[in-house]
Amino acid sequence: MKQTLRYVVPLVVVILTLAQRSPAPIIYREGEGFLPGEVEDIEIKKNAQEQFDLAQRYEERGDWGHAGASYRMVVRRFPRADLAPAALFNSARMYEKQGKLEKAFRDYQSIVEKYPRSENFEPALEAEYTIAKAYLDGKRVDVYGVPTLPSMAKAEEMFKKIVTNGPFSKIAPLAQFGIGQALEKSGSITSAVTAYQQVVDRYPNSEVAADAMYQIGYVYLQASRATGYDETAAVRAQEAFEDYLVKYPNSHKAAQAQDNLKTLQGRKSNDAFNIARFYDKQRNYKAAYVYYNEVLQQQPDSQQANRAKTRMDQIRTKMGDEALKIGTENPETGQTQAERRRLQAQVDTTSRPDFVGPPAPSPTPTPTPAANRAANTNNPNNPASGNSGNNPTNGVPENQKAPMVPPNDVKPAEPNLPSQ
Repeated sequence: MKQTLRYVVPLVVVILTLAQRSPAPIIYREGEGFLPGEVEDIEIKKNAQEQFDLAQRYEERGDWGHAGASYRMVVRRFPRADLAPAALFNSARMYEKQGKLEKAFRDYQSIVEKYPRSENFEPALEAEYTIAKAYLDGKRVDVYGVPTLPSMAKAEEMFKKIVTNGPFSKIAPLAQFGIGQALEKSGSITSAVTAYQQVVDRYPNSEVAADAMYQIGYVYLQASRATGYDETAAVRAQEAFEDYLVKYPNSHKAAQAQDNLKTLQGRKSNDAFNIARFYDKQRNYKAAYVYYNEVLQQQPDSQQANRAKTRMDQIRTKMGDEALKIGTENPETGQTQAERRRLQAQVDTTSRPDFVGPPAPSPTPTPTPAANRAANTNNPNNPASGNSGNNPTNGVPENQKAPMVPPNDVKPAEPNLPSQ
């Protein structure tokens, strides 16, 4: 029995919850047609003004459900009345008071689409932005009336509708910035940067243009940290922050941008210091000196800069200033370039963690008889070489010597065949 109740009671609670949240049924009234069940107990007035006044009385009593239904009745029965846009706007407000934000957004969207010239157009866009911002901040999406997980896709969709409906409205720059925020939270780095850049390009004089430009650098900064260190993202972050400081030097985020630049430059100088140490260990002191100097230029006040300066002084004392000057080498020939590339490849190979040493030397091949004969021919002490004092060609100029012919009494050597 207890096991049965353990499953039955939660099921009953879920059914009752869904029943309370289920949409109102559709009813039919003679002369009115099919109407939502929410208007079943609402008095139907003869004109738009009386219906609107009835809705206001419901609202004053705090009856948001009946007030909203009465406002919507104005729009259904008198869609061309002057009060229709205001009634639809108030209907959306009633949905907001009940926490039904998606339905409220739908009514606000109807205003900007059906009544773009009404005085409720701008307020409707601003109300849409407030709702989209709620989803951006973590408002849960309703599925069959039950709140589920937060949805950045829902926020992005709403912000895009605002920009589409009113691209030149005062709320449009904020909505475009919201698109970037939604994409950033969902992890779409490239799309987020594009959305922020559109704020800067389309609305350069807006209040959020500076924030959008800063955010581009911040997105790249976060991306550079995602996998330990992404050099490409770090470079783009540094460029974005530098552009931001040039364009908005007095912005409220200028100090923060400078701190971020110091962080990025610190990472870069750390890489330069590690490279310098590598060349130092390889006794390539000139290359090490160059990278130590790069650390000094990037972070002159850092602890690594002090260590780099000390080592630079030691290298200068050992090598001399002339040997460390850049550009003092002779121009590289093709052979020199090839040799330098070979040495660099060797350095890269030996720095790998799986390097186990140079390959074993190959055995020197045994000279063939033909090769031995050629060697003996060129030997000045060999009588057969033709270089002795009895050489019949001594009187012939060097460039006119006759070709050498083996003596007739010398038999050709048999080739050395492998044994079977």
